[in-house]
Amino acid sequence: MLTQIDHLVIISPDLDTAVARAGHAGFSSVRGGTHADGLTENALIAFADGSYIELISPTRPDLGADHRWFDRLRHGGGLVDFCLLSDDLEADMTAMREKGVDYVGPSALGRNPPNGERIDWLLGLPHGNVGGTGWPFLIEDTTPRSLRVPHEESEITHPNGATGIAGVVVLVHNLDSASSDYQTMLGSEAMEIPSPIAGGGRAVQVPIGAAGTQWIVLVQPLGGEQAWRSEALGQGPYAATLRTHDGEVAPGDGAPIDPPLHADARLLLA
Repeated sequence: MLTQIDHLVIISPDLDTAVARAGHAGFSSVRGGTHADGLTENALIAFADGSYIELISPTRPDLGADHRWFDRLRHGGGLVDFCLLSDDLEADMTAMREKGVDYVGPSALGRNPPNGERIDWLLGLPHGNVGGTGWPFLIEDTTPRSLRVPHEESEITHPNGATGIAGVVVLVHNLDSASSDYQTMLGSEAMEIPSPIAGGGRAVQVPIGAAGTQWIVLVQPLGGEQAWRSEALGQGPYAATLRTHDGEVAPGDGAPIDPPLHADARLLLA
């Protein structure tokens, strides 16, 4: 089953700059190394709840290479994608495919961290380009997850107090079909809520994780900057809320972190 929001992906042109700006925003980060394809490198902002933010950048300034996130980088970067953790990716994808939610994979991928110990995982990807479906990608670890995700106390402690990912807001073109897809993925019921973002529009909240400790909110925006982003950049994550305490964190709670510190990604601390 899909057990939690595994991580958020923020893409920017230069990793050193991204790490420095994350530090200014009150985050500790850990260098993750270069991905097996050699096109990207990353650093991770890991949290006590086991989730993390991936800061990712190309390994060279030439962005002509074929990578699913590079087109978004040409449009400024920012919060480009998010990932859900599976405890059995093959079974999850088969069950979703039978209900009309079809992913590509599982495919084997990996990363070579600075310590030289190879990390491997399986990945399930939505069909088409990023922004086409508004669906997350899916991951299952084939080497111990502790190798992929930093977990030492010094690595998951942040000056700004962040302890985990409470939820993600996803912009979609058709709320009814997106809601049906996400309910199929997560096996949980969507609940209509007031839109947590400016610009109005219908919204639903779908819980994920043990006792619904995390949430995904789908919004079909009516206008404003959100509607423009949805049309220009496609469907996908628009904002994320990070928790700083135990207990309920609702969509719309929290204070924003200055977007330029994260390549225009919209993050709130609640």
